[in-house]
Formats: sequence, C-alpha cells, structure tokens
Amino acid sequence: MVIGSWGAFETRTPAEECGRRLNSDRSAASYFGYADGSGFELSRYGRTAVRVRGRFTRLAVGSRVSYHVELIPWMMWTLIVSYVVGIPILTMLALRGLLRTSVVIWLVVITLIVVPINLWFSERQAERLRDYVKAVLSAN
Repeated sequence: MVIGSWGAFETRTPAEECGRRLNSDRSAASYFGYADGSGFELSRYGRTAVRVRGRFTRLAVGSRVSYHVELIPWMMWTLIVSYVVGIPILTMLALRGLLRTSVVIWLVVITLIVVPINLWFSERQAERLRDYVKAVLSAN
C-alpha cells in the first residue's frame, strides 16, 4: 500500500534545482502545491485526498529526497465527522418511522461498495504522485 508509506532516494540534482524542477514540470498543470530548495508538497487537481510531502537534504554531490505519501488530514476528519453525525441521525429517523429502514439498508450497502472503490482510486493516485516525483527528480 502506497498511502502512508515513506521513502527516499538520491539524485545528482542539487536541492534548489529539485524544487525548481517540481515547480516548472507540472505535466500540463495537473499538479498543485509548492516546491522549493527545502522541500515540497504536491497533490493532483480534481477529486483527490492524497498528497506527497517531502524534503531535500543536501549531499556532497546532489541531494537526498525523503518523501511521505498521505491522505490529507482535514479531508479524512471531515469524512469521519460526517459518519459520526450522520449515522445517529439516520438511525433516529428510521426508529421514529420518518425514514424507511430499506433506505438505511441501501445507504449502508452503497457505502460498503463505494468506500473500497474510492480507496482503490486513491491508491492509484498515490502511486502516480510518487512515480511523478521520482521521474522528475531522477532525470539528470
């Protein structure tokens, strides 16, 4: 699993140049974030909760790139809070007869189907982000 993973690699490119490369080569502007001589934080535009963060360590020749692929914390907390608030509300509505039990069952089934699909897409996005950083910074 790429999400939550840490990694590092070495490149012959100096740290400042690594930051410049990540800022200038954004593959048709599909990435956003920042990059400078000390580190970077990148995500993809669109539906994503995945980002890669890293820092550059200067070496005698080139630099070491340490990175972490993660889910964006505030997006995860928003999802958790929505479930914590939503489940009791739906349960109360069903118990009072204001919402049919079959609707609640359908919502649970849909959630059980959609969440793994969303995680699969997020994992693919994490792989692409990691590979993008490696490709841009490993090119000498």
